[in-house]
Amino acid sequence: MKNRLLFACTAFLLALSPGLRAAESAAPKSEEKTTELGEQMDKINKPYKALKKQVADATKNAASLELVAAIKSGAEASLKFKPETTAAKPAEEQAKFVEKYQAEMKKMLELVGKLEAALKADKNDDAVKLIADMDAERTAAHKEFRKPKPKM
Repeated sequence: MKNRLLFACTAFLLALSPGLRAAESAAPKSEEKTTELGEQMDKINKPYKALKKQVADATKNAASLELVAAIKSGAEASLKFKPETTAAKPAEEQAKFVEKYQAEMKKMLELVGKLEAALKADKNDDAVKLIADMDAERTAAHKEFRKPKPKM
């Protein structure tokens, strides 16, 4: 009798444990604060991911150009803001740090312009290469300017 009760309780707890873990992991996300720059980057991220999936398909160039326009407007708007990590820099380095960030964003905008031109010219192979270049730029820039995410 005791074994059955013990087995039933154990099975019940095991059944509930994934739900409890999901609730715990969802809580920290609501505590994260977002900056204006972070919001702009989020506006860029969704169309960017969609574009990466479809850029090779020439039949979707019209939709791809709409995504490029969304990325471009978000990138242009992000030039107005400073990275959150600016405050962690010494006061004498902050202006130079922001200038460097803006230069990187201008490089990204230049790549977006080339991508737009490639899609308009139906050069999807070139567009795929430009997306790879954008990925490399994005990764390098995020390492330098983005606040590291806390490890769990």
